[in-house]
Amino acid sequence: MQVLNGLIDAQTKLRDAAEKRWSFAREALFNLARLVAADWLEERLQQKGGLEVVRIEELSQVVFERVSTLHSAHIHPNAEQVHNVLARIDALHQEVEKFTLLANGYKGELDNANLEITRLKIQADDKKSKPAVKVIDAVVRNVTPTPSRDVIPPEPVDPEFQASSPAPAWFQKWAASEGFEKQSFVIRLMGDTGLSVRPEIMKALTTKYDAARTSGACVRAFNYLVDNLFIITGETDGGLPGHPPQTVRLGPLGETAYQLMTGKRSVKATFDEIRSAHGTDAHTLLILKVGSILEAEDYEIFSMGEMEFTLPDGRITSPDILAKSKRNGKEIHVEVERNTGKGDPAARERKWQSAFDAGQGFLYVFCESEKIQKNISQEINHALASEARLERANIFMNNLDSIAANQRHPDGSIWVSQKRS
Repeated sequence: MQVLNGLIDAQTKLRDAAEKRWSFAREALFNLARLVAADWLEERLQQKGGLEVVRIEELSQVVFERVSTLHSAHIHPNAEQVHNVLARIDALHQEVEKFTLLANGYKGELDNANLEITRLKIQADDKKSKPAVKVIDAVVRNVTPTPSRDVIPPEPVDPEFQASSPAPAWFQKWAASEGFEKQSFVIRLMGDTGLSVRPEIMKALTTKYDAARTSGACVRAFNYLVDNLFIITGETDGGLPGHPPQTVRLGPLGETAYQLMTGKRSVKATFDEIRSAHGTDAHTLLILKVGSILEAEDYEIFSMGEMEFTLPDGRITSPDILAKSKRNGKEIHVEVERNTGKGDPAARERKWQSAFDAGQGFLYVFCESEKIQKNISQEINHALASEARLERANIFMNNLDSIAANQRHPDGSIWVSQKRS
């Protein structure tokens, strides 16, 4: 225990040092950006989340672009000015590369330190456990969840780190237990796809094992993971009709188990990833639900509110869902609506006008209920009345009530209400 506690203290100090170096590298890159991209930083400062949500990769890309612009500007200076500018550009390029590499290196070092601390703590808690005869490697290989958001495969764990981290006793004991197959399926499913709402995970689990939605074995498998802190659940504030569903995410133990099974890091829970882009939990849950419906209809999801578009006149618009049909390749901007009469009427009017312009005359709207769809339809008609937008508009709408009733448009699509120009 003294040795383990000493290791934990050492790893904690390494983590703290990595955090300081990461903060220094990030601040240095921001200082560099203030020299060449001050206007961009000011614009991001005014957006939701401010500079805290700016990713290092995005910041370094902006700096590279601004430096390249300086390099290519035709200002016809004298020979001395040209020499000074080129020298400054070379120095800026070197600083950008140095701080980007430092930032990425410190971030990886911080992640590894956190994982090692978690592993050591678990090993200390489990010091009295007897190792199982062998580790079961029969992890479900063909995880095929119900429609969920596509994700980029996470980067693999550093081979050196993985080699120095043998399966601890608690993992061997868990892998030899009776419920391991179903429990490991849930861990793999969440780590691979980012599914973050309990009903969707239970649906995938019962479908995989051809069980009833109320299967006791599947419920026990999920509850075991919650009770033993593999999974952390959270309550949502409002949402779809009925009791608000729980959100779920992998806890430190679940993330460690996922890494031991797959050799890679888990993806972030989708609810957590998109929550900051939306005003309420309820709206976020509805967007996740609509995203699943669209994927079941052969749409590929690219964004759930994270992406913004700038119109020619400078207006900013951000669709709730950006998707593309796998059948015909058409890209659609979808607005997801829970109610009407919310917020400033003038702002709502501008929203629909911007959505119309961003979609080049095409509006796709998904509502929580049929009643809300009727109200939203009236709101859209009023907003598009100016500048003859309504005459040119192609409006496609649907709602959860129609989906539940399995209603379809005569053309076979899910867009039960259509208005074409």
